[in-house]
Amino acid sequence: MTVRLPAACALLLCLPVVAAAQEPVWTFATGGPIYSSPTLHEDRIYVGSGDGHLYAVDVETGTEQWRLGTGGAVDSAPAVAEGVVYAVSRDGSLYAVEALDGTLRWTYATAGERTVDFWDFYLSDPLVVGDLVVFGSGDGAVHAVDRVTGGLRWRHDTGEVVHAAPVQGDGLIYVGGFDGILRALRPETGEVAWQFETEGNPGFPRGDIQRAVALADGVLYFGSRDYRLHALDALDGRLLWSMEESGGWIIATPLVTADRIFFGASDGQRFYALERSTGAVAWTLPVFTRVFGTAVSVGGDVVFGGFNGKLMAVNPESGAMRWSFQTPASRALFETVYDAEGSLTEEMRAMYGDGRGREAEMRLLELGSIPATPAVRGTMVYFGSTEGVLYALDTEGRGGAGTRSVFR
Repeated sequence: MTVRLPAACALLLCLPVVAAAQEPVWTFATGGPIYSSPTLHEDRIYVGSGDGHLYAVDVETGTEQWRLGTGGAVDSAPAVAEGVVYAVSRDGSLYAVEALDGTLRWTYATAGERTVDFWDFYLSDPLVVGDLVVFGSGDGAVHAVDRVTGGLRWRHDTGEVVHAAPVQGDGLIYVGGFDGILRALRPETGEVAWQFETEGNPGFPRGDIQRAVALADGVLYFGSRDYRLHALDALDGRLLWSMEESGGWIIATPLVTADRIFFGASDGQRFYALERSTGAVAWTLPVFTRVFGTAVSVGGDVVFGGFNGKLMAVNPESGAMRWSFQTPASRALFETVYDAEGSLTEEMRAMYGDGRGREAEMRLLELGSIPATPAVRGTMVYFGSTEGVLYALDTEGRGGAGTRSVFR
């Protein structure tokens, strides 16, 4: 089933209002784009920025508590364990920082970072496993570091960039790479228990895996640049089913619920709900934008961000749009990218057609795109944008001073 909107509703301007909503409770500005997913821990939010800093922000007020400068953009989601924050920077290093005051404990340097292409926005989110911190690197390896000393415990070389986040479960660590291979590694040694290679396609023969898998009840769910969403048995890597998205990549790590899987597509510009057991499509919704971040559950809705600068909420049963929040940059610049029917403007299409694709992509990012996964606590949603702003949004309508409605 496909949920279709009339052309006049293409920009989400005539969708039914189901709840009051306001401007953010607070915003926090950094000096660079935010591709890092924010991490909530106790009374703080930890987030990285393209300005080369890792930030700690008060969850209630948005007040900066501390910042730590690195030698590159911090495009990984921080991990927090026993009073220490771990984050990866594009300077090729893993940082261990005191959560309380931002004091640097240690750094671990890889052989260096590398960016695959324009859309390689994210670094590997570090994973704390017992006394290890495990993460992938642009140097083509998965590194396991002692989380107390910062010393290397083991390294698994893949030969290609690894920017997907590792995920732990069933006694293994699962991590994919830009070589299109998902590996199940033994946490004690880094040895491969099994591996699965994506099919690839003519345009992207490796079937690159860019983001983390989702693990639920012994099944791994993940998308890749082979235009497919895969479901594997977590114990042996056996393919259970795959679903093909004809429009392009599936980058986003899916949200898995009791009976369904939710994720957005890339150039297909659709948001999907699949039946978890079979991969059959329950519904799709045209969203007129790429979705690379993982959706989250908030107050019965499924919420996700898009490269059009909108945070969107849909009904998980029907796929009906519930509300959307639009970043200030998107509100100001939207008509320079999209026309009244939700398609790219003629000028944008011409830019892609005459070799100015990178310029067109940069114009998209100027909308205040929301590329990462939001963090959720109660009715509050926290997310960053390519404007370099961290937002705190109350989905029940509590806004900051002088607010006005930006939900539709």
